Amino acid sequence: MKKILILLLVMIVMAPAGMAQEKQKKAKTKKNLPSPLVEVWGGMGLSSITGNIASSKFRLTGLFGAGFTMPLTQQNHLHFEGAYSFQGFNYKPTSFQVDDDTSVYLEESDQRMNYFILTVQDKYFIDKKRTYYVNGGFYLSYLSHARFQANYELKVEGQPDEHREIDDGNKDDFTGVDFGLTAGVGVRLGNKALSNFTIEARMTYGLVNIAKESPASNDPSARNIYGVLKLGIDIPVRN
Repeated sequence: MKKILILLLVMIVMAPAGMAQEKQKKAKTKKNLPSPLVEVWGGMGLSSITGNIASSKFRLTGLFGAGFTMPLTQQNHLHFEGAYSFQGFNYKPTSFQVDDDTSVYLEESDQRMNYFILTVQDKYFIDKKRTYYVNGGFYLSYLSHARFQANYELKVEGQPDEHREIDDGNKDDFTGVDFGLTAGVGVRLGNKALSNFTIEARMTYGLVNIAKESPASNDPSARNIYGVLKLGIDIPVRN
């Protein structure tokens, strides 16, 4: 009985010490993790669509936003972004027949689409100094604005050709939500403890068919695709 009491007494005395050591280990591990990062950035590149909605070509695109990077390990991080983009595509010059007597020649045309974008990525630093990194993940976006602008020639048999212009909002022609994949490679330049200039090349590909059916197009398909060069500044949350 005496031995059992002594053993219980030792366990009671040692338990707080063990818990304290465990807390110290967790605190040390947390302290050894790199600082979280806050980033602001902007970028420019090219955007277009894939699918059968039209013969399209790339147009200039831009976006800006802010991000937060949370370390999971010394080199592996979880990255969150919020952004606003100016993207879309240009139609290639083309002609099509309206009826037996009427045809249209589309000269210049521009489809603009603006999105609010939320992105979640896994961000992995290749080196321990956190200079070079690769990332990949998903994005979810909401279409806030769409506009179609074009110049075209209307040709009616027996009448002189007419030059016309279109400048109309057409948000209803597309789905309001897009979802897709995103990946990039980048570099951080500067004092890692204070602030860094970031450069990243990123590609994004939509998985959602954003084209709605219309009388002029049966079973249309269109998926967003764009690539941008991002320039930004990130700041550690703590030293």
